[in-house]
Amino acid sequence: MQEDGSAAAGMILRNHEGGVIFAAYRCIFNCNDALEAELHAIMQGMALALQHSSLPIVVQSDSSTALAAMTGDSFVQVCLWALVLEIKRHLQDREFVPSKIKREQNRVAHRLAL
Repeated sequence: MQEDGSAAAGMILRNHEGGVIFAAYRCIFNCNDALEAELHAIMQGMALALQHSSLPIVVQSDSSTALAAMTGDSFVQVCLWALVLEIKRHLQDREFVPSKIKREQNRVAHRLAL
């Protein structure tokens, strides 16, 4: 996240063998913190995955706070509730499996966001 509040979110959809189906990034304006950027990445990645796959989807993130927010196991700031509610709407459309990964395992998504 930059000092002016701008950030970016990187997303990658892979098949069961790890092959890339698509990679995308989105600019986020007026982003407050890293958690907000991570929730944007999860929400937008889920929306894109719903369009490109009919299979259950594993949502990987290096943010345990963001993953806990999407499953309802954590409190998040009021300003982030709209993102969390959108994520929960996506959870109703398909089976999503949250998966915590190490930061170094998320390098490609982070590079897309730069």
